[in-house]
Amino acid sequence: MTSSPESFEIEGADGKPLRGDLYQSTLAAAAIPAATRVAILSHGFRGYKDWGFLPLLALHLAEAGISAVTFNFSGSGIADRDGAFAEPERYRASTYGEQLTDLGLVVEWAIERLRPERASSVSMDDPRIGLVGHSRGGAISILHARSDPRVRCVAALASPARIGVWPESYFEAWKRGEPALTHDFRTGLRLPLGPELYRDLEAHRSRYDVFAAVESLRVPLLIVQGDRDRAVPLEEAKELASYAPAVSTELRVIEGAGHNFQAGDKIRRTPPQLSELLALVTAWMRRWLFADL
Repeated sequence: MTSSPESFEIEGADGKPLRGDLYQSTLAAAAIPAATRVAILSHGFRGYKDWGFLPLLALHLAEAGISAVTFNFSGSGIADRDGAFAEPERYRASTYGEQLTDLGLVVEWAIERLRPERASSVSMDDPRIGLVGHSRGGAISILHARSDPRVRCVAALASPARIGVWPESYFEAWKRGEPALTHDFRTGLRLPLGPELYRDLEAHRSRYDVFAAVESLRVPLLIVQGDRDRAVPLEEAKELASYAPAVSTELRVIEGAGHNFQAGDKIRRTPPQLSELLALVTAWMRRWLFADL
């Protein structure tokens, strides 16, 4: 069980507000309070914390004894639950590095917020962290997990195997020092994305190598992919899985699912593909966050 989510606001990577929601589970399991298991959910490019299946997945996790945190990346451009691009300048200046920093800040916040009162500042009782990311959020989750020993498991949902894949016209604009115009299918807006992202990519390509991160990952990885995904082909998910340690990696393919697992901007019904996704992720998080590692 869980009550309504608790909203929070911290300083993001760009020095401005990073907004999130905590879906705190009230269940108890085994000898450890359920609040010590928490999944951090990262949205994809042009997504936001209240988009599509993310709130529904957070509720499912909380009902299964795992608290869940959703948040908007600093550069999402979105401030409110309605998904309007109210902060286009933050979107324009966003970088991959900022997204990694944001995720780290949210992990730190969750640990402090959910640490048992009796625990010391550094304690074996610290919350057990699982990362869940959709689309680019999956790649960012994998990159973060490579270097954070507190992360126990990862679930990457329709995650690209490569960061920095853009139309050639975008690169041409960025090389001229100009923004590229991206099209948001949800709102129909054309949104400028500045050359800061390109400069960050060029300066830190090895840091954003998702294949290398998966290869060096030391925690269980679940890759969930739809066989009708036109944004991230199934072959790309298979290629990504081939780099991961076989013992702790699973690739699960959902038949008939597209990039968003048949979820719209707002959930009005739960199609079977989405129900399967919710079950897979919840089972994965329970399997590894409740395990004696």
